[in-house]
Amino acid sequence: MLRFILVLISVLMAVNVNAASVDIGFNDNSFQLVYETPVSDDDYGTSLINGRFLYNGDEDTKLGSVGFDFTGEPGNISGLRVGAGVKGYAGRTDNDVDFGNVGLGLRIDYTLPQLQGLGFSGRLNYAPKVFSFGDSDRLLETEARITYAVMPKVKLYLGYQNVRLGIDDHAGHMTIDDSVRIGFVGSF
Repeated sequence: MLRFILVLISVLMAVNVNAASVDIGFNDNSFQLVYETPVSDDDYGTSLINGRFLYNGDEDTKLGSVGFDFTGEPGNISGLRVGAGVKGYAGRTDNDVDFGNVGLGLRIDYTLPQLQGLGFSGRLNYAPKVFSFGDSDRLLETEARITYAVMPKVKLYLGYQNVRLGIDDHAGHMTIDDSVRIGFVGSF
């Protein structure tokens, strides 16, 4: 897992570092680090590559992911940004469950122009059986956040994230991350 993280960081650092962001979220039992950088940006939208490491001590989960998203501003709605993408997951949970998944996802970010910095964001990623490997049958990740821009390059947030993993030979699923986290996103 450590090798995966080091390779991920190396690959992401080699990509164009223009307008990149670092997202650090934590609570008493877990933390998450996300690095995201644009690959291209034009009148039709932005292509982003991102990497993440998540550790949850309560669920004994270590998870890494790499994603590629396409985002843009639909119509004339000021502050709204939507997107879709693909994300690859690899990790270990519960000391003996190894998983790998490839999920398709949606994302939405909305900053209310009239409230000067207050915003909301949400993410949904789903990996069906056909894109699940190791001990997993499927994966579902959901996330919702309330954000506040304290400076043009810094946003604070309060967020809820849930990652569920369908396990081979088990009925139902197991939750590998179910956390409320505080954190910040810094852009550079």
